[in-house]
Amino acid sequence: MFGKEPIELPALSAQRRGPSAAVCASGHVLSWLVDPAVVEKYCAKCGDPILVACPNCNAMLPADEGMLQWVPFYGNCMSCGQAYPWKAAEIARAKRTLAEQAETEDWSEAVKARANELVDDIAADRATASGVAGALKWLALRGGEGATATLLDAVERFASAALKQALRPTFPGLF
Repeated sequence: MFGKEPIELPALSAQRRGPSAAVCASGHVLSWLVDPAVVEKYCAKCGDPILVACPNCNAMLPADEGMLQWVPFYGNCMSCGQAYPWKAAEIARAKRTLAEQAETEDWSEAVKARANELVDDIAADRATASGVAGALKWLALRGGEGATATLLDAVERFASAALKQALRPTFPGLF
């Protein structure tokens, strides 16, 4: 009477794949635990598309009803390691600001390269407090003093809590 293949309803199919978090491309968290089949399409805060999977590898965004302490959502996919769109946008904004400063302040290629490298190190959680402080001094001595505010802003926006904590004595009141 029935075919050999089971009938699969979309909501049940999504449950088999597992629940997901729902986060917009700008990083606003819609839900920590949602059925991907019933997610809104666009963020009510900014209008960006809602994601339930990594745009690079299609792995589901990690779901966990206890993750409210992780706001904002993770910065990198645990399956492919790529930055999620919200973190990639923050990195791109920091680098764009540094490029504008480099142009207006006539930085050397070495200063531009070191400033961009420091953004990447901060974003990848490779930077240490002494490394950031040393790099900022090096940049300032070589004509890149305008980079300090932008790089400290990058620390504020996407650095790890451990790096912020370690930098507090050197830059009191910023993190």
